[in-house]
Amino acid sequence: MKKVMILAECGSEVRQQLAERFGGKCELIFPERKSVSEELLQRMDAVIGEPEREEILAMSSLRWIQITWAGADKYMRMKDVLSGITLTNVSGAFGTIIAEYVIGSVIAMYRAFPGYYENQKKHVWRKCDHAVTLYGKKALILGTGDIGRNIANRLKAFGVSTAGIHRQKSSDGDTVCVSASNTDSSPIRSREFPRFDQLDTSDHLDDYLPDADLVIGCLPRTPDTTGLMSRVRLALMKPDALFVNVGRGNLVRSADLIDALQEGALGGAILDVFETEPLPEDSPLWDMENVMITPHISGPSFGGNQQVQDTIWEICMENMEHFLNQEPLQHVVDLEAGY
Repeated sequence: MKKVMILAECGSEVRQQLAERFGGKCELIFPERKSVSEELLQRMDAVIGEPEREEILAMSSLRWIQITWAGADKYMRMKDVLSGITLTNVSGAFGTIIAEYVIGSVIAMYRAFPGYYENQKKHVWRKCDHAVTLYGKKALILGTGDIGRNIANRLKAFGVSTAGIHRQKSSDGDTVCVSASNTDSSPIRSREFPRFDQLDTSDHLDDYLPDADLVIGCLPRTPDTTGLMSRVRLALMKPDALFVNVGRGNLVRSADLIDALQEGALGGAILDVFETEPLPEDSPLWDMENVMITPHISGPSFGGNQQVQDTIWEICMENMEHFLNQEPLQHVVDLEAGY
């Protein structure tokens, strides 16, 4: 019988669900993290949660790790110990809540809500001179996975035109450019990206930046995405455009973004992720009136949102079924691509 170790946070209700669904199919282990013996680790066939390098090295029988995050950054640094092990994530769990964060924060900036809140605390009745609407805007979304598609879906409801930047490889391994306006010859059909008016690859990113009112980053951390929004590319943006980052902080160097904002190269920024986290106390970003900062909370996990937590466990349990039935696993992480 397969042995599955549960390292992820789970309450009594989830434990009961796991026991009822898999109790007769596998041996479930719920260890106290600090007291896990090497002998126990050696017996594990699978892990749900985020094991450390030393634990993986001790798990000589390990064949599958199901992490409870969408990003697999931590395990990209452990590729040397993952040979013969399938790594899966919970892609699909965070799209809705992160998309709502993007919509809410953009509207807050467009309607000057942060300023009104400050006035409220001071008992000041003062109107903002300028109000902006989403309707008619152009959004450039960097990343067309679950999060990017959810963002595009909701922006379309507000009358925003959307362009998605992604990486797609052809059967021979070459990167290909696809566009929703040319679906007959495209390797990706428009039905797979129903809310994008245009699709293209990062090779053509510079062509879209000058027309975008919103540039939204929701890319994973990979060598290709590091510094993708460079100083030069920030300078291509419209002077009243908003830059939003809910992916990974490596997308833009903080120094480049600070310079661009101070020089007026773009209108403002909504930042949930940063090159260095926590954001240093002396960062100029804290004091910029046209910048909204949140501490990496756009996609809360365990304890942050019950719907997200339920979806995470639904994905984990579905993959457990596949693993125990020797069926192909879902949401497999490509260790070479980084996501």
